[in-house]
Amino acid sequence: MILCPHDGHTVPKGRIPILLGHGRAFGSGLHETTVSCLEVLETLSPLDGARVLDVGTGTGILALGAILLGANRGVAFDNDPDAAANCSANAHLNGVSGRVQVYCGTLEALKPDAVYDLILANLYGDIILAAANSLASSLSQGGSMVLSGVAFEDAFALRKALGNVGLRQMQCRYLDDYVTMVWQKTHHGRFLLEILPLKC
Repeated sequence: MILCPHDGHTVPKGRIPILLGHGRAFGSGLHETTVSCLEVLETLSPLDGARVLDVGTGTGILALGAILLGANRGVAFDNDPDAAANCSANAHLNGVSGRVQVYCGTLEALKPDAVYDLILANLYGDIILAAANSLASSLSQGGSMVLSGVAFEDAFALRKALGNVGLRQMQCRYLDDYVTMVWQKTHHGRFLLEILPLKC
């Protein structure tokens, strides 16, 4: 797990610190959904060269984690001005402000042709469900999407929606109250099956 140290704490050997300033944004690193996403990020590393999108970024902890694990550049946004400001400050604290573009707004503000190798969204399931098509179209071929904050009762509908837009579920973690999912936009196979009518 990536450690989020408090002031004055030493960092154990082999850990990667993420420094977070005081703020009101969600994402202290202690909530089960945030912890789960960080653990999943470690399984996806190395992320060398990846382009990252963090949807509803809060403190920016997930985008920062991806950058510190080797991702090249990230875009992080939140519709809460305080969260966007907090994310920007935290990027500066971690020395990666030049690699993370932060804005206050929504998914619709992205360039229509922008694609990302890794999409992170720790949000309520109904919000992710409403954005399923946009998220899928923003994911590069072969790219991964890490989703959390999904309540158990929303998981089935989300599986169906993301499956219908061409994504494949790679992991599913059941937490105490939520589900963390990893999806991938898989490459199409080389075979095309066509059923022809039988001629007698």
